[in-house]
Amino acid sequence: MTRTLKAVLCLLLVLAFNAVSFAENPVQEANAKVKNLAKNAKVVKLTDKAAEGAQEVDLFQAIADDQIEVGVIQGNMKGGKLFVKNKTDKPLTVRMPKAIGTRPVMGQDMGMGGQNQLMGGNMGMGGMGMGGGMGMGGMGMGGMMNVPAEEVQAVKFQSLCLEHGKPEPKASIPYEVCKIEECTQKPEVIAVVESLHNLNQRSAQLAAWHLNNGVSVEELASETVLHVNGVRTTNFSQEEVAQAVQIIRQARAYAAAQNAPAEESSSSESMNY
Repeated sequence: MTRTLKAVLCLLLVLAFNAVSFAENPVQEANAKVKNLAKNAKVVKLTDKAAEGAQEVDLFQAIADDQIEVGVIQGNMKGGKLFVKNKTDKPLTVRMPKAIGTRPVMGQDMGMGGQNQLMGGNMGMGGMGMGGGMGMGGMGMGGMMNVPAEEVQAVKFQSLCLEHGKPEPKASIPYEVCKIEECTQKPEVIAVVESLHNLNQRSAQLAAWHLNNGVSVEELASETVLHVNGVRTTNFSQEEVAQAVQIIRQARAYAAAQNAPAEESSSSESMNY
């Protein structure tokens, strides 16, 4: 084989390797995307009124129609920021679902987490609920985001971890939003996420782990945390555990009422605490 042919083959191999590396690096691409959104974002609160003259769109339909670009930073298991970029030349009012899920990009776990999260609870109007540690989770939302043409806005949210035992999320691990049903099919869990703005976050977290992962309340109540000063304490206080038990009962009752025939159900549209 001549030197020229060897050089050409080596060059082709390098180019092919670089192409594969780029194509197989969705994590790097996702991180760059959300950093770009964050750089230009204005932090706002959700509202219950649409902007005058703005087109009203649903979050996930607008994503599908390429009207908006959405990114999320899951700072930790308790919350983060959701970014929405208006890709059109006209103002948009984005209607948010009552609950939204988040999950690691491409199902990445990377040994550092990767749970799904859930957002819920009237973002900007009492906080969003999210869920899932570094795996799937949920964000409690509800309300509207008015985004001017070609601008980026962000809302802060609270969250709940939906995958007990996985490492806590980090801002460096890229997440993506998804419909809540892609993170959990359990109506009682969704009810907790949607009501997060009315709940004690830690009690709601214990309830979410019990309802979604089947971990007993007793086991969760006995978990301990070792502090930097060497002192070990229980992860949840007795008061938080007691509140969690109430949340679990009401979430199950709410879910059962929602599944009952309409004429037999007298439940409201959300859990009342």
